[in-house]
Amino acid sequence: MKHKEQMNNNLAPIVLFVYNRPWHTEQTLNALMQNEQALESTLYIYCDGVKENSTEDQRQKIIDVRNVIRTKKWCKEVYIIESEFNKGLADSIIQGVSEVLSKHAKVIVLEDDLVTSKYFLVYMNSGLEYYKYKKTVYSISADRPAYNLFQIPEDYEYDVFVSLRSYSYGWATWIDRWECVDWSLDSIVEYLNKPYLMQAFNRGGEDLNKMLIMQRDNKIDSWAIRFVFAHFMNHAVAILPCISYIDNIGCDGSGIHSGEKGLSYRKDTSLATKYPSFLDVLYEDKRIINSFYSAYYPKKRPVWKKMMNRICRILRGKNIFIIKKKVYN
Repeated sequence: MKHKEQMNNNLAPIVLFVYNRPWHTEQTLNALMQNEQALESTLYIYCDGVKENSTEDQRQKIIDVRNVIRTKKWCKEVYIIESEFNKGLADSIIQGVSEVLSKHAKVIVLEDDLVTSKYFLVYMNSGLEYYKYKKTVYSISADRPAYNLFQIPEDYEYDVFVSLRSYSYGWATWIDRWECVDWSLDSIVEYLNKPYLMQAFNRGGEDLNKMLIMQRDNKIDSWAIRFVFAHFMNHAVAILPCISYIDNIGCDGSGIHSGEKGLSYRKDTSLATKYPSFLDVLYEDKRIINSFYSAYYPKKRPVWKKMMNRICRILRGKNIFIIKKKVYN
């Protein structure tokens, strides 16, 4: 299957999803426009529609967003796709990315509250090119866990690392990987009958299985957990940066899915490098994987379980309970 590349160059198209946050949208677009490759890139802007029970104020915000996106020519080419009804974030992203990937071999994705480093596009396009033939890489992410929760070893020599969990705050992928995602989650039936698979999936964070089951039960509507699950089921990984190229300005209670997490998601992108050092041999650095896992572990193991583990190690040479906060010993 052949795919057209935009504007006769090798840059991936950018897809931006917007809804009802005009100020956030404008900050995102202004930062994107400052990127070095913006004037060489094609931008698709997908605007979600009005909900049936929306207030007049909410409807006005959607109108304001659609006015904002037309104020400037943010990239070399800009295509605006407006929905007449509300799809929700998950369906908007799944349908929008699929539509763009029917015309292009790869894509870079943003949402309306992500302020990018000026080197964001250089990093994403470089990563897409570097890992395009490494089929076990399913995505390139522009963000990473909060600096106070997750540390990179001082002697680590690369600017990116292998992650068991993709990150949804600025990311990129290729059509052949995207087409492998089981959006219906039909494969979850067999998966849930194998506890060892569930345990392995949670190496990317203790919250993953919980979110996956909530998605199956329609208690949440998340494209991201299904994308993370596709990485796992296809024995694939994500590439994340050591220094974030994304500053998330949306965790202020203004968005449907953003919550109010305050400064924990804010990051200074000024240290992000223009020409990152990519690792050629894909491997799981146990120090990084353990630190990443700890960032997503909500509570410490009870003292009695620690004591039981210690006794079992003495008597049997192994733990009876899985050691939490670590994937590798």
